[in-house]
Amino acid sequence: MKKIGLLLVICLILIPKVVFAQGGKITISNDAVVLSFPNSILFKTDLKSDAEITSVRLLYGTTQDTCGKVTAIAFPEFIIGKNVHAEWEWDMRQSGGEPPGATVWWQWEVGDSSGNTLLTEKKEITWLDNIHQWEELSQGKIRLHYYMGDRSFGDTLKDAAVSALNRLSKETGINPDQPIDLYIYGDNKGLRDAVLYEPGWTGGLAYAEYNIVIIGIAPANVEWGKRTVAHELTHVLVGDFTFSCLGAMPTWLVEGLAVYGEGGPESSGANYFEQNRSENTLLSFRVLSGGFSEDPNKANLSYSQSYYVVNYLIEKYGKDKLITFLGKLKTGGGLNESLQATYGFNLIGFENEWRASLNLPEVEESVTRATLTPTIIPTIIPIQGIQPASTISPQPVSPGTVVDSSSESLTLSDFQKYLTENNVQTIIIIILGSIFIVGIVLVALITMLIVRNRKAARQKGDLQ
Repeated sequence: MKKIGLLLVICLILIPKVVFAQGGKITISNDAVVLSFPNSILFKTDLKSDAEITSVRLLYGTTQDTCGKVTAIAFPEFIIGKNVHAEWEWDMRQSGGEPPGATVWWQWEVGDSSGNTLLTEKKEITWLDNIHQWEELSQGKIRLHYYMGDRSFGDTLKDAAVSALNRLSKETGINPDQPIDLYIYGDNKGLRDAVLYEPGWTGGLAYAEYNIVIIGIAPANVEWGKRTVAHELTHVLVGDFTFSCLGAMPTWLVEGLAVYGEGGPESSGANYFEQNRSENTLLSFRVLSGGFSEDPNKANLSYSQSYYVVNYLIEKYGKDKLITFLGKLKTGGGLNESLQATYGFNLIGFENEWRASLNLPEVEESVTRATLTPTIIPTIIPIQGIQPASTISPQPVSPGTVVDSSSESLTLSDFQKYLTENNVQTIIIIILGSIFIVGIVLVALITMLIVRNRKAARQKGDLQ
């Protein structure tokens, strides 16, 4: 007799306290996992009991910021008996991948025919490949992991991260609560091989909910790497500080702070901003509050202009008000309302004040509400951080194409495919939940019909 594996994701589930069977009636051995990075994790165990083991459940998850308590439960295949081998594979190609360096935890819940139960202690493992000889350098809240290049390469990137973190803490007042892990792959290909379903232009990714940054940096590109480390680190720092299930952050604020963390835009970005300022062709704050354009020139302007917008807030009004503003957004305040409460102006008022500081005319107050849609390029530097062509061959760029620091291209359809694949798990959960609800309704209707028919039959018999 077999129990067929099934994955359920349950939010706010009540997990029983750890209770071990009395008298050692249920014992567990070979409690281990096998990593097939980046595709899957195989959980397996051997169990023994004086009575037949009738139920085995695997509880597992990752340590990350979530909106409520989330635990995944799997029902692995096993043959009922006194000696049981159980295993279950978490296939991330179907559920969506976890970032390199994520901490995965698991525990087994077992029951036998005599009523004995066992909930094992949680075990943890780092989700990371075993093909590289990772080195670690730590200082303060920074833990930098790398495998390519010499010690000076690692020290350079670690020092850049520490310097960026110190500067941000001093100038914005934001400090990390937990250590931040940075995983440096030897190039962009190495990074993309380690992450499922990421677009080809990805040069770096920040996972604020995990306190993890991953970047592809060749030793020859260390200068670009130093800026990118600071950029991605800022995303994690700000993302962790503002994590909320209530509010949303405008993209100009998130990306502006990230470029601020770099120390400002590179000369090409600054020059392009000045060109648009002189021609009065800067982007509206309403546009900058939503997703950045996939057009390379507009993306370049979006990043540099966002920096100057954020820099204006910090220089004129100070870091304390910036923290207050972030806090109001975090707790669910709207953009206009949070600006008004903190600075005394709404978005259009802020835009006109900022434009006046640049000797630009006011904009028409036609739209005062901004749509906060996360940017589709949230954690890379597509224009400013161009890597030397010695590592990656340039490719032709066609209209409607996003260009990143590696000079590779990605069409809009690729973005749509990427977003779809990353939402597979959510869609599956919704479908399963819908099927479950529909099933309950159908059972209730069928039961009601059966009862009604039986009652009618009895009444008919009584009449006869």
